[in-house]
Amino acid sequence: MKIHRIQTSSGAVRWACSDNSKDFYLLNGSMESFTKTREVVAPKKILPPVVPPAIYIIGYNYAKNVEQARAEAGPYPVVVMKAASTVIATGESIHLPATATSEQIDYEGELAIVIGKRAKDVPTESASEYILGYTIANDVTARDWQNRGAGGQWVRAKNFDTFCPLGPAIVTAESLNLANGLRIRTWLNKELRQEDTTASMLFTIEQLVAHLSKSNTLLPGTVILTGTPAGTGKQQDPPAYLKSGDSISIEIDGIGVLKNTVY
Repeated sequence: MKIHRIQTSSGAVRWACSDNSKDFYLLNGSMESFTKTREVVAPKKILPPVVPPAIYIIGYNYAKNVEQARAEAGPYPVVVMKAASTVIATGESIHLPATATSEQIDYEGELAIVIGKRAKDVPTESASEYILGYTIANDVTARDWQNRGAGGQWVRAKNFDTFCPLGPAIVTAESLNLANGLRIRTWLNKELRQEDTTASMLFTIEQLVAHLSKSNTLLPGTVILTGTPAGTGKQQDPPAYLKSGDSISIEIDGIGVLKNTVY
């Protein structure tokens, strides 16, 4: 099932499902348990698929990325966080900070986990029971702040407004071929920049949920960005960063396309 968060013509925010992004049916219930209705609704606007209470980011989780970045993954996942204020929907604009603030804004196409029910001290083997579904994320990052502008602090580099596009929908596991890996592709304008599969992740989806839940209670709606493949702007030769007028599209098999312009 593809779960959308929408704004109706009356201005109300509702959950709805749609398999073709054209015909939408209202959902009843909550993130822990949705029930499909036969009530047709016409969205006025597609919203971010979730308003997360927390956003976790996993770094260096793809083998090719680790090799290209010359970094070691280590025995534990690298964990960073984003603020909820960074979230925007597909179709909305990523705002570039003033050049005096940052001139190295980069994209990172990622699979995102959306937690469906409260999770604490979850065993790896049962972690999937706590997941509502999956969406697409762009972990936009100011590289100069990541390296020196904020003293090498990743959190500040990743927390400018509009730096976490999410969408277009949350897709439940039964609709995805997770066992064989989902292909991730990122285009900057019309140029393919990233291409890999989630089968390349060093830490699996279940391992990430279990690891984070050991220290943190993962509330419904929590989003976990699972890492980005090789091909980011900083890894180009020479490095090539986002500029005003660019279009960035991230596609993941079975989920759809997250597309944003840069302003």
